[in-house]
Amino acid sequence: MDVGQARAEFLVALLRQYADDDTRILEIGSREGDNLASLLKAGFTRLSGFESNVDKVAALKECHPEVASQVDVIPGPVHSSLRGIADATFDLVFTVGFLFDKEGDFAWLFPELARVTRRYLICIESGSSGTPEADFNRLGLNKVKTVDLRTLKELDSVFIARVFEK
Repeated sequence: MDVGQARAEFLVALLRQYADDDTRILEIGSREGDNLASLLKAGFTRLSGFESNVDKVAALKECHPEVASQVDVIPGPVHSSLRGIADATFDLVFTVGFLFDKEGDFAWLFPELARVTRRYLICIESGSSGTPEADFNRLGLNKVKTVDLRTLKELDSVFIARVFEK
């Protein structure tokens, strides 16, 4: 099994612990759509994603036409798009490496993620970008699980998965 397949299987298995096929799921930073494609293939049917890079949205449409036709992928700046979503719209919100290559202050993001999440927030981020657990606690989210992907050699990852519940 290659690394990409191992990562996809890990993501699907992790989300399966907190979601079923009808769970309303949002990915922040969908890039070319690989994660959404894996979830769609696994049977999740109520998927949405945000991607601010229009080139990556175009690549998603080319690489994963099934995602483009069956998933609500919202192009544009995440901060303005998130603010337009009603409270507790999504049962589960997740990020994979969204903060890994970002610069700047993302303090605005955490209250928005907590606000649009009805039940679960899963952050799969590098140890260096971190996930502000104390901030999420103040926002009504409590950490229920941590998986250090660096210990899973087949994933060849520097990320840590953290699951929060409202």
